[in-house]
Amino acid sequence: MDASFKSGLAFMYRDHVSAILGYEIPNVTSAEALLELAKKITVPAFEEERGWRTDPPFPGTTETPDEMKGRWRMICATRFYVDDRETGVIFMTLVSGRPTGLIINAPGSHIPEEYLPLASR
Repeated sequence: MDASFKSGLAFMYRDHVSAILGYEIPNVTSAEALLELAKKITVPAFEEERGWRTDPPFPGTTETPDEMKGRWRMICATRFYVDDRETGVIFMTLVSGRPTGLIINAPGSHIPEEYLPLASR
């Protein structure tokens, strides 16, 4: 994946999450509250408009939220496709009271087996 495309893609997804949850993730006090916030994140309309898709649908699968120094943190992961070809793996970190972190790894990057679809949490 071209570096400028990767950078622009990360910006688009971060901007999408910020439009839903705010620049900083609200400061929640429990794992359940962080999961409920994550469930508000929808698949962005720009995916379909550009012939892209994520599988499972963005934000994808998640680890169990962890408490760290009075904040709750959770990582989400999904595979990113252009024209049905995997071109990257999106990892997004949600930390209460902090901006969304988002990176795009190489296609085929490992997503831990213990990550579960957000809808099942």
